[in-house]
Amino acid sequence: MYNFNNYSIKTKLLFVFIVFKVLPLILLSSIVFFSFLEIRGLLKESSTSIIKESRNAIVKTTNLTILDSITALDKKSQEMIEHKTHEIANKVAEFLKQRDEDILFLSEQTITKELLQKFYNRKNREVYIATEYYFNKKQDKWIPKKTHDNIQNNEVALLKDNEREFHKIESVQVNKKAIPLYKEITYYDINGKEIYKVSSIDKTLKDISIKQNTYCKAEKYYKESLSLKKGEIYVSKVIGEYVSSPIIGSFTQEKVKKANIKFEPEKYGYAGIENPVGKKFDGIIRFVTPVYKGKKLNGYISFALDHHHIMDFTDFVNPLSTAHLNIPDASKGNYAFMWSSDFKAISHPRDYFIVGYDASTGKIVPGWIDSSLAKKFKQSTKKDLNSFLKEQPIFFNQSLNKKPNIYQIKKGQISLDCRYLNFAPQCQGWKQLTDDGGYGSFIIFWSNVWKLTTAATIPYYTGQYKNSKRGFGFVTIGANIKEFHKAASQTKKNVAKILSKEEQHVENSIIKITENIFKSIKNQIDKIIIITIILIILIIYVAIYISNNISNRIKQIIIGTEKIKDKNFDYQLTIKEKDEIGKLKSSFNDMAKSIKTLTTDLEEKLYVDDLTKLKNRRAFWSDIKKYKNPVLFLLDIDLFKNINDYYGAEAGNFILIEFGNILKEFSKKNNAEIYRMGSDEYLLLKDKSSFTKPEVNLIKEFVKIIEKEHFINKELHIDTTISFTCGISEGEGNLLEKADLALNEATRKKVSYMKYSYTNPYMNRHKENVLWKEKIIFAIENDNIVPFFQEIINNKNSKHKKYEALIRLIDNDKVISPYFFLNVAKETKLYPELTQIMIEKTFKVFDNVDASFSLNLSIDDILNARTVQFIYKKLKKYNVQNKLIFEILESEEIANFDDIIPFIYSMKKLGVRFAIDDFGSGYSNFSYLLQIKPDYIKIDGSLIKNITKTSNEYHIVHAIVKFAKSLGIKIIAEHVSSQNIVNVLNDFDIDYMQGFHFSEPSPILS
Repeated sequence: MYNFNNYSIKTKLLFVFIVFKVLPLILLSSIVFFSFLEIRGLLKESSTSIIKESRNAIVKTTNLTILDSITALDKKSQEMIEHKTHEIANKVAEFLKQRDEDILFLSEQTITKELLQKFYNRKNREVYIATEYYFNKKQDKWIPKKTHDNIQNNEVALLKDNEREFHKIESVQVNKKAIPLYKEITYYDINGKEIYKVSSIDKTLKDISIKQNTYCKAEKYYKESLSLKKGEIYVSKVIGEYVSSPIIGSFTQEKVKKANIKFEPEKYGYAGIENPVGKKFDGIIRFVTPVYKGKKLNGYISFALDHHHIMDFTDFVNPLSTAHLNIPDASKGNYAFMWSSDFKAISHPRDYFIVGYDASTGKIVPGWIDSSLAKKFKQSTKKDLNSFLKEQPIFFNQSLNKKPNIYQIKKGQISLDCRYLNFAPQCQGWKQLTDDGGYGSFIIFWSNVWKLTTAATIPYYTGQYKNSKRGFGFVTIGANIKEFHKAASQTKKNVAKILSKEEQHVENSIIKITENIFKSIKNQIDKIIIITIILIILIIYVAIYISNNISNRIKQIIIGTEKIKDKNFDYQLTIKEKDEIGKLKSSFNDMAKSIKTLTTDLEEKLYVDDLTKLKNRRAFWSDIKKYKNPVLFLLDIDLFKNINDYYGAEAGNFILIEFGNILKEFSKKNNAEIYRMGSDEYLLLKDKSSFTKPEVNLIKEFVKIIEKEHFINKELHIDTTISFTCGISEGEGNLLEKADLALNEATRKKVSYMKYSYTNPYMNRHKENVLWKEKIIFAIENDNIVPFFQEIINNKNSKHKKYEALIRLIDNDKVISPYFFLNVAKETKLYPELTQIMIEKTFKVFDNVDASFSLNLSIDDILNARTVQFIYKKLKKYNVQNKLIFEILESEEIANFDDIIPFIYSMKKLGVRFAIDDFGSGYSNFSYLLQIKPDYIKIDGSLIKNITKTSNEYHIVHAIVKFAKSLGIKIIAEHVSSQNIVNVLNDFDIDYMQGFHFSEPSPILS
């Protein structure tokens, strides 16, 4: 048997409600339900038929109209992009013709080095600068460093007559930078010997009749120039080193993992938004014309046009807009690119598609081919793909059915040569469009989308290009045709929405009709409904009465909990009843009292210092929020550690309590709050608005009070006076940190107080150190710690090459000297990691190079067990032990020679030599030599750069050389900056010289 009283009040109310109201209502509703259902079915069937027939007619009409719109839009867009392609091609041609004018103008002048330099400096042109991106590892994609929101211009016309389709486009600011037009301008004689040269490639004068001395070892312009007549110009193909990539498309961690390579995007070809940090194709176009004096041929003028300017015409083009892109983007299939007259890619958003050369051999890197042609090459006797392709027919059966050669993707050699790109039939289409020097377009299904592709001849016919109707080559643009008719497609969607809405409207109308029918039937059962309603009202009244009685009493308890939530722990409930709710109220009152007691104890522990009973640091952070203009005085008891050490911790506590009491009385008189911040630090907090005198007057007054105080405790045997140092801060930011910085500076200067100032370099030095620490960590993580090499000149045997490896940090393409970051690295314990990076990279460079090299090693490095272990490990890996010289700074003090001598001796057994760097500037001087027994000493640059025959430095260097020679140690003079210094040093028996007079540090070996 079920006991009804075991159920809750809520359950009982629901039960009564169901029995007396819901069940009768269901019974009555069921009588009329089937009648309603039959009528509704008939209405629904007929209305559905009408809606369906109407919708089919509208959809058919709409589809025909939209199809006509799409066709018209596609045709208009096709004409627009054809025009844009033709326009770009003409701009490229005009730009190249201007270069013809430049070289012909210069050939008419009297050629001097100064003239070439002035001409080079004057010839600059602005190019687009791509937005900087960084790689987000979590999202696995490239993200711009600075985001720019695209703000829609919703400006309306000022006049009503102009308001229809008023559309204003704001001028978009694009990043541009002026760079030289030419990488090189040279004047060479009829034998190919360069006479004058202005160059950013190689400033050394060379014999360019030798192909190995030309750019990428690939140029043959000397031979071509011999047949030039006056006023004729030789123009080369695009020449540059090929940049490879085993990844096509966005360079992501997912793709790198599939390709089984490391994530090192900077090592592979640049691809705009898909790889914004990759290596860029660095090409030139060579222009040459003869120089006559009268009728006599004197020599030749040569320009190396920076290929960057050619790529600038297409890289930032947006086929679907008049605005330019902020970075080259081939990811969506809408982009422009360029081909040479012999169908090689010479400009592309993905630089690894541009045909280039192997800089070590001067041979062209063969283009990407299809798998069937690759199979044929593998079966042939040819070992060189270039030789094989010369024997193959061009544009052979090009088709989308053919597949690309996967092996070339893995190898990273995927430059585009249309003649053999047989899996891309659009190549044949471009050839057909430009055969007669014209332009046009066609649509092709490429990369799973229908694309419009255009081609337009570049009408430049100078030199070798005069024999081709295709001129310099042709420009192509690819665009997704879906983008052309977005509006029409959207209209189709809108029509579908309208149809759906109308269907709903008709359906709603039918429902209204049905409802009217239902109302007429409902009138027949009104009496039954009235009886049901009476029953419902009765049950609701009873339920409301019971629930109100209970809920009002529970509400009182809820109000009590809200009071506790608002920290009103004194609130007590009124108890009138003796039932369960009365007992609950009594328990609640007891709980509130307990919480009040616990909260009071907890607040005291949280916000009050146990020793001094002053407010603590937590209380300070809570209170400071109440101040509009807080002023902080951070006080530190001077030499408190000495008091603790001398008198003991109990006496120290006595001083802390007494000092706090004095400060507490002082703060009351001056309307300030007092806190103990920890150990022997106290803090006064006061609002700036309450000051009637300068803030420092407050602390001066307290200094006088403390100076008069004697801290005496006979039981603890203490009788002493104390002083304190104070740091003051106000304004915005982290005032406690600023007060602490001011306190440290006051301590350093041994003054009683100092106020924080952002202009004080000592107070803000930590910020600069934090910045450099972040830069060092970023450089380590992004492989931007690199060695630079400076040649050390052998005065007695020029055949034996020697270099010094110098550490550099690359920051946003700037080369940073160690002067700025090395001390920070030592302070932040990053220095050993820098040393290990330099060891790894330098050893790797000289592994197969026949030259000696020196590397700086600090005393800390030698004392660092991990660094020493790393050195031994890398000496086993690389064959450099007989080439390596470790340079130890003479300026670094050695506390115990016994700690470093074993390392030096063990290295010498392996063939490693040692040098003392900056000799004459440090601690040990000549005793250093006797202890370490180095193979070389490097005389400090401060002695060398000021040396003259009458100077003190002259005699010091003389003494160092004489002493070192007596020990059989070789001498290196560093910081040699002029020929005058060389002449003075020739008086001594100097073995080696090093300095900017001979060469500057460079990332590559000279």
